[in-house]
Amino acid sequence: MSPSPHLLFKNRSQIQDHTLDIPAHFRTKAQPPHNPLTPRSLMVAFTLIELMAATTVLSVILLMMVGMQDQMSKAWSNANRRTDATREARAACLLMARDLSTFAMRGKVFGRFDSFPTNLSTAPVPFYYSSNGSGGLAPGGASSCAQFFGLIPVAAKGAAPGDIALVGYYIASTNQTNVNGFVNTNYNLFRYYIPPSNAASGIATWLSSPNGTAAALFTNISGNSEILARNACNLQILFYGSTTASSGLIVNGLNYSNNGSSSGFYRGNKIGIELSFYPEDSAQKIANSQWMNSTNIQKYARSFEFKIDCPKN
Repeated sequence: MSPSPHLLFKNRSQIQDHTLDIPAHFRTKAQPPHNPLTPRSLMVAFTLIELMAATTVLSVILLMMVGMQDQMSKAWSNANRRTDATREARAACLLMARDLSTFAMRGKVFGRFDSFPTNLSTAPVPFYYSSNGSGGLAPGGASSCAQFFGLIPVAAKGAAPGDIALVGYYIASTNQTNVNGFVNTNYNLFRYYIPPSNAASGIATWLSSPNGTAAALFTNISGNSEILARNACNLQILFYGSTTASSGLIVNGLNYSNNGSSSGFYRGNKIGIELSFYPEDSAQKIANSQWMNSTNIQKYARSFEFKIDCPKN
């Protein structure tokens, strides 16, 4: 039989005192009903200042993320533009090296094994050179940039004939209209080319005239040229070994020899070529009047230098 509560607690005060010995986690407290008249400042919630602070922090983080994304996008675009410029420059260097290492020259007879045709005694096969494009053969040529035009042998391909073609390299200005309708002027490297099928009659006509001019041989330069590389800012061509007029000094205009040695045998000749190009992001910032500025070229442009063996005489 269970003991009576009165045996454990003598009076009500002892019962009330005993409840104080119950651990706190066993005790529950009834929540008072919500009073609609209670001020909001006394209710459990975020304050306006806390919300404003959280929003400000979130906005700063979002702005930082957007800025990082924008910088990454610009870096990726600039890297692609520099890659494209480098690819175009290398292709131009390879093509120029191939052409200038095989261009046709007037032949001489030195001996039994060093024999070249000499039937063009009155009208030798020339090449055209200019150290300053603004006064060169190609229209709109860039100042302080070289121009070169010559004849090269071309092998037959399929049904197309193979013989002598006309080729040339120069830097000239070009007007381009962007997506916004504005016209921009920049300089590009051009390659002038007339295939043998179209060049044969012009070469024959020029060779029949002892005093033919360069313009009569290398005709319609603008119409027969195409852009080989964009944003070109420098082209220099140096013929090694030609130091005096008697030994074949290369002059501005038509040249019939680049023999820089008194040797009676063909030993080849060196040409040094330097090409410089602006990346697209740098080209957009440089004014047209400052395009050929040497300081800008050294600071922003990428230069390519190579040497080749070219025919002599």
